[in-house]
Amino acid sequence: MSVMTAQVLPEVAVEEAPFWRQCLRGFSQCAFQCNEITGLVFILAVAVHNWRMAVFYVIGVILSTLVCRLLGGDRTLLGLGLFGFNSGLMGLALGNFFVVNTALWIAVFVLACIVGAVTVAMAKWLPIPFLAAPFIVTFWVLWPIRSSVGLTAANLGAFNDSHVRFILATLGALGSALFAASAISGLLFLLGILIANWRHAVIAAIGALVAALLAAHVNAPGDMINSGFIGFNAVLASIATYELVAADLRLVLLAAMASTWIFSLINRNWPSPALASGFVLTVWGIMLLGWLNSRFNPTAASAKPEVPTPAPEKI
Repeated sequence: MSVMTAQVLPEVAVEEAPFWRQCLRGFSQCAFQCNEITGLVFILAVAVHNWRMAVFYVIGVILSTLVCRLLGGDRTLLGLGLFGFNSGLMGLALGNFFVVNTALWIAVFVLACIVGAVTVAMAKWLPIPFLAAPFIVTFWVLWPIRSSVGLTAANLGAFNDSHVRFILATLGALGSALFAASAISGLLFLLGILIANWRHAVIAAIGALVAALLAAHVNAPGDMINSGFIGFNAVLASIATYELVAADLRLVLLAAMASTWIFSLINRNWPSPALASGFVLTVWGIMLLGWLNSRFNPTAASAKPEVPTPAPEKI
């Protein structure tokens, strides 16, 4: 493994990555990276915001990776860390949306295992990249029954209509990709991506800024924009589209705008927190458009191009 071309850890075949490297890569996969140092930086980004959430994050990734190993998950996906990040996101979401009590600590352990199992199932059965769907689906099932399992929703308050600060909004959106809505966390998140891939870091910043500009244009509350709440889906959608679909800045801009709109639509109408649903649906939608494009584009149809299968590291 290298950091900005500097060799830090010895290279190892993906299928032979040891457990500890699978876990560290799992943290980094929250931004579609496969880099152990990035994973450590992401943990720090959460810890400076809320140490309990950082603990939940660590528990989620480690338990999920272990569960997926026990369930016989694909060794390539395990080696890339792709069986850990969904439970990591679940841990972060639990720490963000619920009051800390004994039931919450128990839920972190139980749900990490459940999300891990769901991830293995989706990896086997979904014909498209599962992205953050295992975490989102599981959280949406939990939300209506939260009181019956002893969980209490945190009072996150309302967003005030303050002056929009685009630099703060950009950093907030970056940090909010890890449920850590602060400028410092955003800077660390960006640094973590930069360590792994400078192009992805630029793409992440573009996505965050585009979301802030779009939200400001439609007069969204300033605090909603500045906190990064409205922009983190665009961050994730931009990186995922660039990595999974095509390295095309035009698609990056489309993903940033579409994911912001879809997230806003779901947030207004869905009875549970919207989470990263805007990013997931946008990436799936762009992939569907790519499939349809060959049928609407006579030139592409006559050429009969083969539909590329995403490499495992891009799932």
